[in-house]
Amino acid sequence: MTFRAQPRSLLFMALVAFLATAILPLIAILAYFVIGLILSPSAITHVLLDSRQFVLLNRSVTVAVSATAVALLLGLPTAIVLTSKDLPYRRLFYFLVLIPLLIPPYIMAGAWIHLLSPNGLLNRLLTVIFGPGALLSVSSLPGCAWCLGISFFPLIAIVVGTGLSQIDSNLVDIARLSTGQWGIFRYAIVPQIWPHIIASICLVIIFVIGQYSVPSLLGVNTYPVEIFSQFSAFYNDTAAVATALPLIVLVIFLILLQKWVMLSHNYIRITPSSETRSPIKLGGFKYYAVVFLTALFLVTFLCPFSSVLAHTQSPGKIWRTLYSSTESIMTTSILALLATIFATVIAFPIGQYLAYRRTRFARILDILCWLPIAIPGTVIGLGLVKLSNLLPSMQKLDSVGILLVCAYVGMFGAFSVRIFEAAYRRVDPNIEEAAAIDCQRWYQRLLYVDIPIHSGAIAASMVIVFVLAIGELNATVLLIPPGKATLSVTIDNLLHYGANVQASILCLVEALLVLSVVSGGLLVWCIVGKRQK
Repeated sequence: MTFRAQPRSLLFMALVAFLATAILPLIAILAYFVIGLILSPSAITHVLLDSRQFVLLNRSVTVAVSATAVALLLGLPTAIVLTSKDLPYRRLFYFLVLIPLLIPPYIMAGAWIHLLSPNGLLNRLLTVIFGPGALLSVSSLPGCAWCLGISFFPLIAIVVGTGLSQIDSNLVDIARLSTGQWGIFRYAIVPQIWPHIIASICLVIIFVIGQYSVPSLLGVNTYPVEIFSQFSAFYNDTAAVATALPLIVLVIFLILLQKWVMLSHNYIRITPSSETRSPIKLGGFKYYAVVFLTALFLVTFLCPFSSVLAHTQSPGKIWRTLYSSTESIMTTSILALLATIFATVIAFPIGQYLAYRRTRFARILDILCWLPIAIPGTVIGLGLVKLSNLLPSMQKLDSVGILLVCAYVGMFGAFSVRIFEAAYRRVDPNIEEAAAIDCQRWYQRLLYVDIPIHSGAIAASMVIVFVLAIGELNATVLLIPPGKATLSVTIDNLLHYGANVQASILCLVEALLVLSVVSGGLLVWCIVGKRQK
C-alpha cells in the first residue's frame, strides 16, 4: 500500500500534543524522582526501603492477581462461547458482555456494596440458608478482587475471542485427522491463541493494579491509594513520587511483555461478529451456552444494579438529587466532550502514520502509545500537578479544568490511535490509489475520502473516549478545580460518607448516560457499515 503523505506540520502538531499530554507528565515524575535522589537521597531511599513498600507491593499484586484470576475464569469460557459459529443471538450477547467493561469500576463496587450490605438481598438469602455466620462483605481484599475481576473480564473475552476468530483452520483440520475434540483444542487451537491469552492477562493486571477508586472505596490500600494519600492527605510529594516509581516500573514491564508476545497479532476484531473463522461449534450445547451468558449478565450487571435501583427510594428523592447535581453532570459532560474532540483530532494523523510507516521512529512511537493506556491515572495526574507547579501559566489552566482535559486526552487518546491505526490498515489499496489520482491536495483526500471511509472509526473513537472520560476518577480527584465536581468525584464522595441513596441515583444516571452514548455509537456504526456495503 502506498503511504499517502500528510503534511508534516499536521503530524508534528499531533505528536507534540500527544507527547505533552501523555508522556510529559511521566517524564516530570521521573525527573522529580531523579532530582530528589540527587538533592535528598535519604528521603527517597527511606521511602523505597521502608517495609511499608513491601506490604503495598504484596497487597497490590495480590489484588491484581486475584482479580485477573476471576476475569480469566469468566472471560475464557465467554470468549469460546461468543466466537462459536452456531451461538444464537451472538450480536446481542456480545453487547451484553461488554456492558461491565463500559461501566466505571467504582460504580460496580458501589452496586455490590448495596447487594452485600447486612440487609442486602444476597446476605439475607445466605442468612436464611446457612445462618447468621454466613454474611459476606465486599469491603475486603477478596471483595475488591471480585469487583475488579467482573469489571475487566470482558477484556479477556474480547482479546481471546479475537484470537479464536482469526486462527488457521488448516491446522485444525490436520489435527482432526489424528486426535479428538480435546486434542484439537489443546494442540491446534491453544497454541494459536496463547499470545492473546498472555496479552489479555497482562492488560487486566495493568488496569487492575492502576485502579484507585475501587480499593479506596473498599478500604484496601494499594499503590494508587497510597500515592493519593501521600499527596493529598499528608502533603508529602517526595513519598508520593517515590511510591509511584515501583508502579511505573511494573506496568512498563507488563507493556513490553504483552507487546513482545503479541508481535503483529490483532488485539480486537474489527470485522463483524458473523465473520469468524473459529472452528468451535456448540452443537447441542448452544442452549447451555445461552443460559451461561444470561446468568453471567445477571450476576455481573443486572442483579447488583437492581439492588442499586431498589435503594433510590421515591421519585421526589431522585428529582432532588438530580437537581442538586446538575452542575456536576454538566461539568462532566463538557470536560468529556472537549477531551473527546481533542483526542480524536490528535489520534487521526498519528494512527495513519503508524499504519503506513515501518521506520524505527514508528516502532518507538508504537511503544509510547501503550504507555498512556497502562500508566495509572493517579501517576498522570500527579505529573500534571508537578508541571503546573513549575509553570505558573499552567496554574490558570488548572483553575478552569483544562489540565483535567489534558489528562483525559493523554490517558485515552491512545485508544483512539489504536482505532485509527487498525482502520487505516483495513483500507482497500485500490481506494488509496484512486484517492491519490483524484484528490491532489491532502485536505481534499481528508474531506472526501478519509472522513467518509473512517466515519465508523471516528464514531468509535469518540464514544470510547467520552465514556472513559465520564467514568475517570484516578486523575480527576487530583486535578478537579476547586469549587467544581464531576459525577465520578461526587459519587465517590457520597459513597465514602455513607450517602447511599444519593450515590445510587447518580450511579444509575452515569450508567444510563454511558449506555445511551454507547448505543448511539453502535447505531452510527451500523448505519455507516450498511452505507459502505
